[in-house]
Amino acid sequence: MTGNEEKLLKDYFEGLSGQVEEVSEIKLQAAIRSGMSEPVHYRISSFKKRLTISIAVVMAAALLFIFPWIGQQVRPHSAQTPPEMVQGAGEFDEYRVVAGINPAAYDNTTVFSAIEAGLIQHVSGATARQNGFVLTVDGIAADRMGIIILYSLQNNTKQRARVNFLQLTGTGDKPVNNVLGSGWNAKDVPAGTTRGYEVLQWGGEFSSLPDQITFDIKLGEYKLADFGDTLAQLSVPILLDKEQLAKTGEVQKIDQTLTIAGQDIQINDVYLSTTGVYLDYAYDPQNTKQIFSMLNPQLLMGSKGDFTNLALLHTLEVKGSNRLVFANDSRYSQPLKLQIGGILALDKDATELIIDTEKQEIIKAPDNHLKMSLYSTEKGSTMILEYLPAPAKQRLYNSLMISSEFTDANGQVYSASQFDISIPQRQESAEKKLIPPVHYLGLGSKKYSQPLTFTITGYPNPIKESRTLPVRK
Repeated sequence: MTGNEEKLLKDYFEGLSGQVEEVSEIKLQAAIRSGMSEPVHYRISSFKKRLTISIAVVMAAALLFIFPWIGQQVRPHSAQTPPEMVQGAGEFDEYRVVAGINPAAYDNTTVFSAIEAGLIQHVSGATARQNGFVLTVDGIAADRMGIIILYSLQNNTKQRARVNFLQLTGTGDKPVNNVLGSGWNAKDVPAGTTRGYEVLQWGGEFSSLPDQITFDIKLGEYKLADFGDTLAQLSVPILLDKEQLAKTGEVQKIDQTLTIAGQDIQINDVYLSTTGVYLDYAYDPQNTKQIFSMLNPQLLMGSKGDFTNLALLHTLEVKGSNRLVFANDSRYSQPLKLQIGGILALDKDATELIIDTEKQEIIKAPDNHLKMSLYSTEKGSTMILEYLPAPAKQRLYNSLMISSEFTDANGQVYSASQFDISIPQRQESAEKKLIPPVHYLGLGSKKYSQPLTFTITGYPNPIKESRTLPVRK
């Protein structure tokens, strides 16, 4: 696993720290194992799909202009067009239904409210066709850090398909959206018309985007075990008006420090727009603890005891700082406040993990909760770390992670190989609803000078101290 892939996984699990809904750890680990046979970037997407949770980074509202795939250019809409002109009666009714019935674990407030507020621009002629499949983009709304796309997939064949790949590309087919930005809402594409939507975040600053990007979808056979053969590759070009993107959204200057267990967290700017609410923060480098993430951060909209929780969708690292990405309800401008339940952290000198993997012996760890074992095949060995016992009320933020890089007894640095895909399914008793947090690290078939030293990058050690901070009055 490369350092970049490790960072994606770390960002993903940090994003889960904001979820308040309890999820069976058995299901979580089953989802991880089910994705091991796929390449890393697909495995992450599959993991998200099975948990029905969406994750990524964005920032605020303006509108894009789009070209049809074949034929005459669509006339651009003005970003200043009044909502009543953009969204007529009954506009996007089909997508209102799609947003309204989406699973509860996937937050749809951002898209649904953008439709209701008239912020989605209707487009026509934005269509691509191949092998009996048709991709049509019906509506768009974009801002400095992302884009909402309403689209349909028409399957004129008798073969059931699914979305195997979805992204935005720029010059030279280089991706321009954040890897974790897709909700994969139209993953199942049976015969007929399937409608879906995506909230995709830019992978960098909007000012560095090309003037034209492309919305790409790859359809494959519907198979549970793998992606199957590719059935169609569909692309629709989109022209960006970056001057309009620069004018969108609302910035709230916060510049305050939250102190939890003696550790300082600097809250910087908050950006609000069509595609979400983006809160930038940084951990003080002088802190004595290594903070892995905030504990259950929530963005609450309302006042006088009547609040709506705008779900945390992603956490990301941006230019050495951190960013929380929340859903946004574009229908209202009510007061907002950030509420934090604490932090997940360890003392900095406790993040070193030393293990003799040959003897299967833990030499140094933060506490006595870790258990280590090896699973070996002809392909090599996989180290399995378990945190015991499982918390009584385990939530997704109880994630156990270590860096993919480690050193041997001679100081030689290695990068962990991919997981052994043949790790057997755990068997738990019917009475046991939860299994401990588990982390897998592929060691391959190499003989290492023992012991090995790892760095802990995530640990189920919550420090619970609540803090609240006004964001918008």
